[in-house]
Amino acid sequence: MIYKYLLEIKYRFFFSLITWSFLMVNCYYFKETLLYVFMRFSFKSNKTNIFYFLTTDVAEVFVAYIQLSLYIANQITLLFLWCHSFLFLSAGLYKFEYAYLRIITLTTVVCWTMGIFILNNFIFPTSWNFFLRFQEYLLYQNLTFHFEVKLNEYLIFYKSLYYLCNLIFQIAVLFLIFLDLFRTNVFIIKKLRKAFYFTFFIISTFVTPPEVLYQLITSICIILIYELLIIYMIFKTKLGLFK
Repeated sequence: MIYKYLLEIKYRFFFSLITWSFLMVNCYYFKETLLYVFMRFSFKSNKTNIFYFLTTDVAEVFVAYIQLSLYIANQITLLFLWCHSFLFLSAGLYKFEYAYLRIITLTTVVCWTMGIFILNNFIFPTSWNFFLRFQEYLLYQNLTFHFEVKLNEYLIFYKSLYYLCNLIFQIAVLFLIFLDLFRTNVFIIKKLRKAFYFTFFIISTFVTPPEVLYQLITSICIILIYELLIIYMIFKTKLGLFK
């Protein structure tokens, strides 16, 4: 019996490896198109829609294309592995466990999709415009900085915001699980609010770059999600939706 489970795990891992290889090859084949798609996120801050990258290494463009392909392939493969894990575990679960795990899986996928949408349409263009505006302020002081972005630094900046945004939305999933497990003791969670706030700041310090701005933004977003979920659980409890 154990051999059958191990064989299924081996096959699922093999299919995931094939998926990653297929994605890696296709992403590299369409590397110019994908790079243009990533550039479009910053065009809202560029009035002329003319954008170029500065390269100082002969292999920098090739390495950037490899990193871009790895980034996209890894993210899709992680989602693929999560779905495979759900399918593997679902066969041995009770109906209520299957329903609960399905809700968690769907919530994770929805939060992941919402995080990407909000990042590409609001957070990244706004952040890009915020940092570019520092050049305009210096013009009034007879000091000019001409910004020329490097390709690898542009991708690093995008990925750092992506991981930060994705972390915040996935923390919402963890809060839903935590609050659902302790739904009858919501007042205890409210009483320990200060301890949770302190924990959030510690988590933000470790998962974000060593900049106060990133740490404050991450902490505030997590706190807002925490408070909104508490209000949501209290509202459902008063309506008698929890048994």
